Order: sequence, then structure tokens, then C-alpha cells
Amino acid sequence: MLFFNSGIFITYLIGSIGGVISYLLNLPIPWILGPLLFILLSKIFCSFQGEYSIRLRNIGFVIIGFQIGGTFTATTIDHVIPYLLPFSILTIGIILISIGNGFLLSRWLPIDMKTSMLGAVPGGLSVIIALSESLKANAAIVTIFHTIRLLAVLLIVPLLATQLLVGNDLSSQEAFQSTEVEQGPIWTLIIIIAISILAWTLQNKVPAGLVVIPMILMAMFQINHFPLYHFSEYLYIFAQLAIGVQLGCSISIDDISKAGKYCVYYLIVSITLIAISFGFGYLFSKITSLDLATAILSLVPGGLVEMALTAESVGADPSIVGSLQTLRLLTIVLLLPFALKYLLQKIEKRESMNHENKV
Repeated sequence: MLFFNSGIFITYLIGSIGGVISYLLNLPIPWILGPLLFILLSKIFCSFQGEYSIRLRNIGFVIIGFQIGGTFTATTIDHVIPYLLPFSILTIGIILISIGNGFLLSRWLPIDMKTSMLGAVPGGLSVIIALSESLKANAAIVTIFHTIRLLAVLLIVPLLATQLLVGNDLSSQEAFQSTEVEQGPIWTLIIIIAISILAWTLQNKVPAGLVVIPMILMAMFQINHFPLYHFSEYLYIFAQLAIGVQLGCSISIDDISKAGKYCVYYLIVSITLIAISFGFGYLFSKITSLDLATAILSLVPGGLVEMALTAESVGADPSIVGSLQTLRLLTIVLLLPFALKYLLQKIEKRESMNHENKV
């Protein structure tokens, strides 16, 4: 498969224009949000479908993994460990609230309970779709509702973060921004290539492996005072552009319009969950020594990549955000499917017994 054809070239050109304009307008994470917004606008107003290269997207994920891992220092692990227990409790609380929201919506709307609950939980789309098929829920509707959640998180959280969180903890921001990244020798590119091949090989066996594996291994080298070579800023921009284009192409305007008025309800649920996450983040910052921006961005149910990059843009600590978002991701991927399956079976069994008693 070629990296480019005419359709892919036009799509990346539109994404690049969106990135440049967003950068000039000083929007948050401009090289992700810009391509996403401009491709969406092209779909709405020009009936443009858009094509993207999976290979370029995957390369982008690997590069971003190295970028996040490069922000770790020898003290990062010591800083993260005290936050694990309160973070885990708050994360599980957010997941339970989202499941409850889905359950309530299934009582108010003509949507079956499985579909509604799976559509409301903040899990990775591929995992939730696989789970919806195994539980015989409506996978198409679940996809639409998760698309709405993705849009809400990507558009609302970075904008709120740049407006509300910049300047809340100047000492923390200055401390992070004053930490210079030590450039590793160019020969360590051999190690980076080896790690990239490993990530590519294990991408289907490790959750978000293309990001998580480079991030963790790069962090291990950083923590042990053996810095690897850091890429040019332009390569990081390319990586974000590739991810932004893929996100824009993955959102179907037709699917959203088919869901009709139900989209509004799930948009409200998504916004409510974001607001609750901000509230939990505030609580997290009060019961720990974390600054407000880092605490909130660690808990918000957004993507690992997007939240870590947003943390960097607002002066929070992307290494802590990346670590805790990885833990949140693993919790959702490893525990949520089993918990949801058990919970849905319990509810269905209870409803079946109630129905039999009435008869």
C-alpha cells in the first residue's frame, strides 16, 4: 500500500492548512485540532470524504510516544506513586458515573440498555465496539455515541484547559518549563529504531501499544540518566498532524445525522462527564500535591496523546499526565469489559425475574 495517492494528498493538504491556521490563531494542540476541524468542515460543506494513511498515523503514534516519554525525569516515578490510590478511586468513580448515566438514558429513551451503557462509558472505541458485538448490542449506535464523546472531549477539554488552567499554579509550571531536556547522542537512533520495531510488532497485543511502548521505554532510559536522541520539533508537528487527519477522517457526519435527536442527549452526557471529571480533578489536586492542571488532565476521559500534549501546552506535567492516563487506559481496557459484562448480566437477570413475578 502506497503512503500517498491523490485523495490522501488532498486530505493531508487540508489538514496542514487547518494546522497552520489553528497555530496562528493560538488554539490548543493546533496540529491535532486544526486538521480535525478543517476535515470535518470539508465533510459538512463540500461533501469531502477524506482518506488517510494508516502507516503515517501509526508512525505519528510512535513519535508521540517518544515525545511523551522524553518528558520523564528520574523523579517522575517517585512523584506518581503517591497518587496511584486516590487516582484509581476517582477513575473508577468516573467510570461508574458514566455507566449510571447510560443506564438512566436507557430508561428515558427507546434505546436498549446494553447499547446505551456501552455508548456512555469512556472506553477506547475498538474495545467498546468489540464488547458491544459480543453482548449483542447495537454496534452502529454505540459507534455514533462514542464519536460524539470523542468530538466533545477533543474540542472542549483543550479549550477549557487553555482558558481556565493556565496560570493556576505558576510555580509548578515554571519548575516544569525550566527543566531542560538533555539531548542524547545521535547513535541512540539505533535504539529508537529497535523500540519502534518492537512497538510495531506488539501493537495488537498491548493496549495503545504504538504509543505506550515507546513512551515507557523512552521514560526508562530518561529515568536511568541515559537520554536517547530527541527528534526535531517539526517531526513532532508531523506526528500530531497525522493523528489529527486520522481523527477527522474517522468521524462520519452521515452516522451522526442518522442518530438524530439522540445525539443531543449523549452530547449532554459527554459534557456532564467532562464537568464531573473537572470537579474530580479539583478534588484530586486538593488531596494531593498535584497542581490543578495536571490533576484535571490526568482524570479527564480524553485520549492519552491529546491530554499529554494539552498538559505540555498549558504548563502542566505531561510525564505525570501520560503515566496516569496510561493507568486509566489499562483500567478501562483490562477491567471495564469484564465489569460491564457482569453488570449487564446481573441487571438482565433481575429484570427477567421481575417480569416472571409479574406474570
